[in-house]
Amino acid sequence: MASLTVLLRHSGKWNDEGNYVDFSIEGILIKEYASYNDLVASISNHLGIDLSSNSIRIQYKVEGNCTPIEIHNDMGYRVYVELKKENREFGMYPLCITTIEKELVSGGSLNQGDIVQIGEAVQRYDSDTDDTLALGFVNSGEAIGVFKLDKDLIISKTNQREVVAGQMYKDKATLKEVMENYVISQRFQFRVNRSNAVSYAILCLSEDCEWRFKDKVYEQRQASSSLIGGMVRPKLTNHKRKYTPKDIIDDVKTDLGVDVSYMLAWRAKEKAMNFLRGEPADSYKKLPGYLYTMDMTYPGSHIRMVKSPKKDFMYVYISLYAFIKGFDHCRPIVVVDGSHLKSYYTGTFVSASTLDGAGHILPLAYGVIDSENDAAWTWFFEQFKIAYGYRENMCIVSDRNESIIKSVSKVYPDGPHFACIWHLWNNVYKKFKKSHAKLSEIYFSMAKAYTQAEFNSLMEKVEKVDIRVKEYLELAGYEKWARLRVHNFT
Repeated sequence: MASLTVLLRHSGKWNDEGNYVDFSIEGILIKEYASYNDLVASISNHLGIDLSSNSIRIQYKVEGNCTPIEIHNDMGYRVYVELKKENREFGMYPLCITTIEKELVSGGSLNQGDIVQIGEAVQRYDSDTDDTLALGFVNSGEAIGVFKLDKDLIISKTNQREVVAGQMYKDKATLKEVMENYVISQRFQFRVNRSNAVSYAILCLSEDCEWRFKDKVYEQRQASSSLIGGMVRPKLTNHKRKYTPKDIIDDVKTDLGVDVSYMLAWRAKEKAMNFLRGEPADSYKKLPGYLYTMDMTYPGSHIRMVKSPKKDFMYVYISLYAFIKGFDHCRPIVVVDGSHLKSYYTGTFVSASTLDGAGHILPLAYGVIDSENDAAWTWFFEQFKIAYGYRENMCIVSDRNESIIKSVSKVYPDGPHFACIWHLWNNVYKKFKKSHAKLSEIYFSMAKAYTQAEFNSLMEKVEKVDIRVKEYLELAGYEKWARLRVHNFT
């Protein structure tokens, strides 16, 4: 992964002419494929800045522009990297770093999280301090001051069963989930009003509520996907457990006495999964930073990522340094396989592995390609060749994917390519379902046969069961999968 040398100017100040003066100088390496957060982390670590109590402002100047340009997001970082790539001189476009102390409370403006009180009073909560700070409001919405609030009085768990006027909640999300559970059990509805930047009021829509603001009563009980998602989260923490929308429908009926549709249950499961594992889009955004960290942690590795002209993800390839050095002591056999991703973002997870002297499987490379086509597989094998080169007697084993076959012949024109007997059998299994039960034992015995006579005898049995299977195996090429036809690579 390419690096750029950058000059840091820090501990200085900006004067009235827009120049950074009275500064100290440091040098730093930044990665071409990284994020704004990675840049902040690298600079703060290098300069010893504690980000828990400070923030940093990153600016630079371009020739002919007296106004400093600030880097404050990923796009700004990408623009800066492109400028540095055009002019790699160390002293060009130095980054000017300003350290800013974080303020706990300034005036009446707080920006951590909302404490929401049922009723008219509204409170404010700072979750990063030992003491809870609350901001009271009069009816006009004017702040009347900041005071301390006992944390024990604040409700932060969503399994709260008692709801009364005067309660205070950690934030709007907690209050909303508690209310969604409560209104289903008590058979009424509610809505949330937002009156200013920090205030929320719960409007109970039942006539007998002591904190009622409206007279309209609703009989119907509703369960939202967010509420159901919160209920089923604990059942999805084990990724091996099979928990379907149908199971969710049954559990909601049992626990809440409410009928929900299949689509609502499906959306609830998606929300619960995203809460536990994060949004897929957010994970892709973190990929450049993850690769940068990996490259810095394991120097000598071969790590690459490619984006489309529209900045969409296309390919990623990873061969760690330990994999690369270890291949010299393993058999020159490379087994390549791909597994389709079934999430919202499709693609194929690809891997390459080998065998050591004891027959243990060891990884060589892994990555993701956006689609299984000639261009994608060719790129993968090109990266593999950059990392490992070509060893004498090296062979590649895979399924009979046409794109893999084409790519191998293009990148390794002199290297033999063999078919994996397991993948070949899966093809037989899918194509000839009526015959596979009788042919399983015969096929694997034939693939491992040592003599031509044994092989021919087994093939005659295959022909008697289903001549189409014999023709299919002949078309695949005996030299690609049968032991007696394959060269012995050791």
